[in-house]
Amino acid sequence: MEKYDDKEIEDINWTNFKIVVPTEKDKKDLQEAFEHIHYSDIDTDFVPVNQLAHLYLDEADYMIVVDDKLFQKLDADKKNNNEPLEMD
Repeated sequence: MEKYDDKEIEDINWTNFKIVVPTEKDKKDLQEAFEHIHYSDIDTDFVPVNQLAHLYLDEADYMIVVDDKLFQKLDADKKNNNEPLEMD
């Protein structure tokens, strides 16, 4: 895992990810959980840890995607022994 190590913001190798949830309630619950994590005693010197801890902020709103159809497809993929997912 990469650490910040006093790097300039443009030199950081951000971790690319999105979180898909089926409902707005799930998104809100996750944002509240990430806020709790943010104010817990964690080491935020690690880039992905810091990114996750800040997912409750409005500017990170796009990182948690509400899409029930996609969520159901991803869930079905898991249940079907991880066979390739067919996307529309």
